[in-house]
Amino acid sequence: MYASRTLTEFRERTENWIREYSDERPHDSLNDLTPWEYLTKHELLKNFNLGCT
Repeated sequence: MYASRTLTEFRERTENWIREYSDERPHDSLNDLTPWEYLTKHELLKNFNLGCT
């Protein structure tokens, strides 16, 4: 548990935690990929499939 000295410090810690929790950790719903890994993988697949008609 962290103690914050000011409201601004508390907000910064909270924003960092939310960003890390949402963007940087793997998600079960994304097959244990981070959102960026999932996006990259699916963009590559989409681009690959565009050439196969």
